[in-house]
Amino acid sequence: MNTSEIEQLLGKYFEGETSLLEEKQLIEFFSGDDIPEDLRQYQPMFSFFKSEASLSLSDEQQEKVLERRLEQYREETSTVKSHPGKKRLYYFSGIAAGLLLLAALVFTLRNEIGRRHHNELSNPAAEVAYSQTKQALLLVSVGLNTGLDAVQRIGMLNNAMEQVQKINKFYNYQTQFINPEWMQSPSTNK
Repeated sequence: MNTSEIEQLLGKYFEGETSLLEEKQLIEFFSGDDIPEDLRQYQPMFSFFKSEASLSLSDEQQEKVLERRLEQYREETSTVKSHPGKKRLYYFSGIAAGLLLLAALVFTLRNEIGRRHHNELSNPAAEVAYSQTKQALLLVSVGLNTGLDAVQRIGMLNNAMEQVQKINKFYNYQTQFINPEWMQSPSTNK
């Protein structure tokens, strides 16, 4: 093979587009002695591939290697080991954040209650409007509850109608099996 063909095969090899036959040609080429100076950098890589290809493992050895690699992977992906000091830091920072949130909530509620109390004292018309609105909403609620009672009665009626339909279907099936039509027709009894 000439140098340009080898360079093309190397390009295809590094792009991952070579076939097994072409890879064998590259390995054979770099196993020889007459390698051009600009391609000598690839010779150790392909000689390594050739030496590794000749090695073979028994089934037991392959299983041991796989088990060892799986164990390494499990150890790497297991939970990250942290120092006890970090755990305490996370614990205390969580408590501090909870206390800070509780303090902010207390101050917010205290200010809100103070504002409401101040508004109730300063605006009696708003209190009257509130009580009238409350009465109107209670009337609407009573009306809705009355309507819901009627809807529940309709629902019970619907359930009863479904039961009647089931009984009717049962009766139809029973009459078909007990008194089939072919036994009742006068033309077949002749």
